[in-house]
Amino acid sequence: MFITAFLLFWALQGRGYYMAPAYPMLLAAGAVVSERRLDAVASERARVFRLARFYALVAAGAVLAIAVVVPIAPVGSRWWNAGNKVQDDWREEIGWQELVAEVARVRDSLSADERGAVTIMAGNYGEAGAIDLYGAAYGLPKVISGTNSYWLRGYGPAEPRTLIIIGLSRRYLERHFESVELAGHVKNSYGIANEETTSHPDIFVCRRLKKSRGRNSGGISAITVRLARRGCVSLDRLRERVESWTRGV
Repeated sequence: MFITAFLLFWALQGRGYYMAPAYPMLLAAGAVVSERRLDAVASERARVFRLARFYALVAAGAVLAIAVVVPIAPVGSRWWNAGNKVQDDWREEIGWQELVAEVARVRDSLSADERGAVTIMAGNYGEAGAIDLYGAAYGLPKVISGTNSYWLRGYGPAEPRTLIIIGLSRRYLERHFESVELAGHVKNSYGIANEETTSHPDIFVCRRLKKSRGRNSGGISAITVRLARRGCVSLDRLRERVESWTRGV
């Protein structure tokens, strides 16, 4: 069971933590084997050996986890680069403060009327989390988004009229707004390439939502729902790749 799941995630290039729920099964099996082996050893030796191995494993696991999970390595160092090969969370958190500061600068460039009622929309959870985490220091409102469960929270009692939008392309936004103005760019002082600086570095100010008559009507709420549905595309592709892979087997 473990090997099958591991091979599937490996073939589909899944993230490392996708397999986390499977490890308790291995730990339980290993504990049974270890207990049987220790039963065959003299009691005093078994007790010492059990304690020594337990603390050694805990220490080794803690050191490994800290080395590749906790962002304490200097940015750009050999240690930092090695950690990025294991997971990409470190580089995706680089530049969050600068992103929020740039969004605040864009907000401050608006007229007084627009500043008081502006809404911020983010295309992914990293950008949304950055604004919610650091935005209070700049007086920024809570972000709205179509990613994960953000779209369930809505946008408040009144539909936004002016939005600062990050993480979405101009082409996509021009389909939904009459006015799409490029107002800023996302960058970081370390020069680290991540999703924000390479895939969608532009920040837009959007006004006058287009009113459509078809099944895509519904205003900002409809846009956030459609953004949430865009996440289903990756699930559809995953399903197709699994079916293709299993047919090959």
